[in-house]
Amino acid sequence: MGVSFDSQKALKNFKLKHNLPFNFLSDSNKEMGSDYGVNKYYFFPSRKTFLIDEKGILIHIFDDIDLYSHPKDVLSFFNKDLKE
Repeated sequence: MGVSFDSQKALKNFKLKHNLPFNFLSDSNKEMGSDYGVNKYYFFPSRKTFLIDEKGILIHIFDDIDLYSHPKDVLSFFNKDLKE
């Protein structure tokens, strides 16, 4: 799930435009961003990825996001975790 400060309508349009296979949650009031410590800038949150398991337990935080390598970074995390 992706979370953004954008409106529900904007997120729906973004998902459809890019044919994304996951949902987005609008945090237009910036409450979740505040709870997760990503509201460093007024208009834009800092980019972070929180990996949360099916029980709701936070298992990892990616603080430094490289938009070009991030999908591979996440997959590498899971592949490393499965080998251990």
